[in-house]
Amino acid sequence: MLIVKVFVFLLFLGIGRSAPLDAQDLLQKIDELTERLAALENNKRAIVEGPVAFTATLVNTIEHVGDHQHIVFDRVITNIGDGYSPVSGHFTAPVRGAYALSVVLTNTPGHAASVVLIRNGQSLGQVLADDESNVAYTTSTLAITAQLEAGDQLWVQNEYTFSGQEQIDQEWTYFSGHLIQQN
Repeated sequence: MLIVKVFVFLLFLGIGRSAPLDAQDLLQKIDELTERLAALENNKRAIVEGPVAFTATLVNTIEHVGDHQHIVFDRVITNIGDGYSPVSGHFTAPVRGAYALSVVLTNTPGHAASVVLIRNGQSLGQVLADDESNVAYTTSTLAITAQLEAGDQLWVQNEYTFSGQEQIDQEWTYFSGHLIQQN
């Protein structure tokens, strides 16, 4: 019924053709509008109802972090949209769009840490926290905006081992992100 109303409205406004339409033209227009409505309904299903946002941190300090070791942020603070998995440490983008992403990295005194933010196996950026004084915590932040496709996987992993004594502090190390705009 909606299709017919839209069609009549368009005819009333004179959109489309300037000459009167015959029955066959009307049926063709109805078919076209039906197809367009079906496409719009499919697009509507792809739209996320509500925001997408996550923040996770570590339950424990990670000691002796190996080369390219995945960092699993197992304490979830926020997981709106359920895109973050505390089991795998991966965030899966539910929709295509622009996302704000950040990694806050803190080492323990006397230790270094370097991590990289990965999207589908490719680096988006890296961050280093290194304390040369051996008495202080060092915190560094990676903050980026990235265009993600629906289904893209993101995770944080150790970049490389400095000395086999890397430590990532649990209290001030976070992985976070949110959808800015779906497109």
